[in-house]
Amino acid sequence: MRRGANLRLFLLFVVALQFGYPVSQYSQTWLVLYLLLYTGMIAFGLRVVHEERDRVLPVLGIGTVFALFAVWVAVDPEHPVAVTGQHASVAAFQVMVMYSLIKFVYRRGSARSLDLILAAISVYLLIGGLFASVFAVVEFLAPGSFTSTSGQALAWQQLMYYSYVTLATLGYGDIVPVGPWMRSLATLEAVIGTLFLTTVIARLVGIYTGHGGDRA
Repeated sequence: MRRGANLRLFLLFVVALQFGYPVSQYSQTWLVLYLLLYTGMIAFGLRVVHEERDRVLPVLGIGTVFALFAVWVAVDPEHPVAVTGQHASVAAFQVMVMYSLIKFVYRRGSARSLDLILAAISVYLLIGGLFASVFAVVEFLAPGSFTSTSGQALAWQQLMYYSYVTLATLGYGDIVPVGPWMRSLATLEAVIGTLFLTTVIARLVGIYTGHGGDRA
């Protein structure tokens, strides 16, 4: 399968996961169906890593660990070890796939512009997913790390929303990090997102001006 097809399918599953999370709140059945989407992200994430000649076995191992924790969460959504393990393992998986995609986006040499755009979008969305996982682990282990205007306890779904609002620097203010370290982490996400977009635009402009823009 060509790189472009793998990137499209990987991005499709990432989008479904990062923006389809509200369905996981409807019922246990919807939660299980939502978690099943991760199998697609893992499968095509492995293809992406393989294409960049990175180590597939560590990524496969982390993906397997995550799958086991996801099954555990589907059976017992409130178990602390299951929840922490799920978020920690999916964060590690996202980091490894992001590493491969970032190498592809920024390395020297020619590449199809569309593939670079797909890879860059995937990385940007994975940044939000990574921080969402970190926020969820912190809030689960130390409740009260974040507060909301509703005054209710925050589930990982709300922190997923908060992560992307922060990444896009919208700052609605309905969810607020408490304490200097959490505020620093939220600020870091906003800065990383902004810098990434800036450097990706510079990379694409450089390709078009230097090689006439490969639109194939």
